[in-house]
Amino acid sequence: MRQQQPIILGISFLLSSILILLVQQEPFFWDTIQLGSRHANWFYANGFGNGLLPDEMDSGHIPAFGWYLAGAWKLLGRNLMVSHWAMLPGIFLVIWQSFRLVQNLRPQWLWPGTALLLADPTLLAQLSLISPDIILVGAFLLGVNSILQQQKLGLTVAVVLLGLVSLRGMMLGVGLFLWDLYRHLPLPATQRWRSIIQLLAPYLPGGLLAIAYLAYHYALKGWIGVHDDSPWAASFAGAGLMGMVKQLIIVAWRVIDFGRLFLVVGLLLAWKASGWIWSGRIKDFLALAIIIGLILALPAIISPGLAQHRYLLPFYLSLSLLFVLILPEVQPFRWRSLLYAIVMAGLVSGHFWVYPANMAQGWDASLAHKPYFEGRQQIIDYLKEQQIGMNQVATVFPEVGSLDDRELNNESAGFKAWERSSEEFVLYSNVMNDYPDEFVEELHRDWLVRKEYERRGVWVILFQRPLAENH
Repeated sequence: MRQQQPIILGISFLLSSILILLVQQEPFFWDTIQLGSRHANWFYANGFGNGLLPDEMDSGHIPAFGWYLAGAWKLLGRNLMVSHWAMLPGIFLVIWQSFRLVQNLRPQWLWPGTALLLADPTLLAQLSLISPDIILVGAFLLGVNSILQQQKLGLTVAVVLLGLVSLRGMMLGVGLFLWDLYRHLPLPATQRWRSIIQLLAPYLPGGLLAIAYLAYHYALKGWIGVHDDSPWAASFAGAGLMGMVKQLIIVAWRVIDFGRLFLVVGLLLAWKASGWIWSGRIKDFLALAIIIGLILALPAIISPGLAQHRYLLPFYLSLSLLFVLILPEVQPFRWRSLLYAIVMAGLVSGHFWVYPANMAQGWDASLAHKPYFEGRQQIIDYLKEQQIGMNQVATVFPEVGSLDDRELNNESAGFKAWERSSEEFVLYSNVMNDYPDEFVEELHRDWLVRKEYERRGVWVILFQRPLAENH
């Protein structure tokens, strides 16, 4: 196994670099506009000061990702290529730790097992963006590996990184501790507290960092997580009993969305074919999936705005790890190979799952969004050719605001927020979830199409109000 380490490191670096080369000119997209570009732009323009963001863009997390990007820009230049290459350490960590984890669990399945782990559509989508979730996933995998190999330093680093990424990362740190504690049960009765303290020690630096930041934030701002005037206040609002039932269904759909249906069904079939194998490793990783699943799903069930696909990424990977553990037990070889091929094909198919226009879709959760960048640019080029100001065009998330927030091109021009008033032009795409269905129908029925782009199920259309209505 030691002889393979240089090869694994080299391949991890090579794959990371190739991925970045493929996307290095793509703009910020979806939530990364806020969590990446806007946060970093604020620190880049205003200095690091007290380390906090203005309330209108402060979502309660430690803004370490913004600090990191702003620092990279100051050192290497403020552009998209630098931003994407700044993700290299995080992408490398994800791929390297995926190899290490499969190597520890199923060394004979190193290559197919790692490929399956990395094939998750939401993971690949996030790896292609300038996203803090890259760091979160890498730290999570590092934490799991460190617990399995009893590497306290690695675990300490993992928990600190998780805390620096987000409040969700802090929750994952708690989840790793609970899993670590489970694996050591039952604790010796005579030394129970000593054992707990020893287990807790690697988590303390990250935990104390999180507590210190939250206390510092509260001392300066008087709130933690969210405040009454926050743009994200609705995301933290309670859903009510019936709302929680609906959210539970949505979370379940998130789990099987974008091809993961094949993974979940394949996992159950493999487990049944193995005779419901129940080894120590299977128990451990089933416990990991349950603990991480509960920690990440409960906020999403309680609050409607916290059910995005990427929030559940560590749970998806826990299910993939269970599949990698169980599949080698399936006999004969041809059935094992067929099941693997079907699950892999299913995960790849997730990048082509595009729902009807009246169904909201998590566009940052698969690579299905990639044609949007070309369509968006064609519309912008057309507006310039026709000398139509971007501020004359109304739209919704994720395109409201300056081009600079997306492309780092120093252009303050941008699309204005749609308010269904008297806008002459509207930019529409099925990548946008915020238009009411009836208005989308009105656009297609009554408005004029000035410019249209369609590729692999992604539409980007510039509409103009009918001339009779403009007078």
